[in-house]
Amino acid sequence: MTVYLDEVFLVNAAVNGLLLETSVRLTGGARSPGRLLGAAALGGIYAVAVWLPELGWLASIPGQFAAWAGLCVLCFGWRGTAWKSWLWFFGVCCGFAGLVLAAASLLRVPAISGGGRVWYRVSGRLLIGCAVGLWGLCSLCLDRFARHRGQELVTLRLELGGRAVVCTALRDNGNTLRDPFTGRGVPVVERRVLARLVPELEPAGAADAAALMDRLHSLRPELRIALLPYRAVGTEGGLLLGLYADRILENGKPVPARLVARSPTPVSDGGTYEALIPVNSN
Repeated sequence: MTVYLDEVFLVNAAVNGLLLETSVRLTGGARSPGRLLGAAALGGIYAVAVWLPELGWLASIPGQFAAWAGLCVLCFGWRGTAWKSWLWFFGVCCGFAGLVLAAASLLRVPAISGGGRVWYRVSGRLLIGCAVGLWGLCSLCLDRFARHRGQELVTLRLELGGRAVVCTALRDNGNTLRDPFTGRGVPVVERRVLARLVPELEPAGAADAAALMDRLHSLRPELRIALLPYRAVGTEGGLLLGLYADRILENGKPVPARLVARSPTPVSDGGTYEALIPVNSN
């Protein structure tokens, strides 16, 4: 049997990339394209390595587990709640294996038995097709059943220095960000929304929170600002820039909270909402 290592790498990297992306969508964690692509490439390298005579031991159960753990660490990290993403990825891999087995049976793919195992001569196209199918199915289910509607979505109005901005916000159980002084929940708002309230935040969209804090201190010294530590699934955490608004209204009703955090990335995949607010922001 002839094995083309370049094809093995490309097929396995593509499949791993799709499975990792599916896991990220299911967990709702922050995306890091660089880490995801690196983990996908590692999966391709592992698939090539098992065919090398001196590295054949990697095909054993411990070797497979080590490779899976390596992909998880590289893509999701290992601190905090990253273990949840690990479990989701494991479940996605199991679902993918079941889908490939079902497709091979339906298509009557030739099988080879030996050593207590059964091997199917599946093609790279079938593997990638199953991975795409699983990703599409999960995306469809998320769009159809997990889309936030009704009482979960509220209208958020922020007022500061004579300016006001209105956006749609999601009541999110996962938003545990708190004002360090009052203990009240802190809404997390996309940077482009806050830029309409404080234009000085742009065009420094790619700057980190500390750099933005220094920028605002020099341009708008009257603003009350803060740095808020945070953690999220798939990331090791960091700092968010916080602004104290003059008033915050949810569905037209004032709330005690004043501090809002600036998110440098979109908080919604489909753009349905532009902010995340704690279930209890009082």
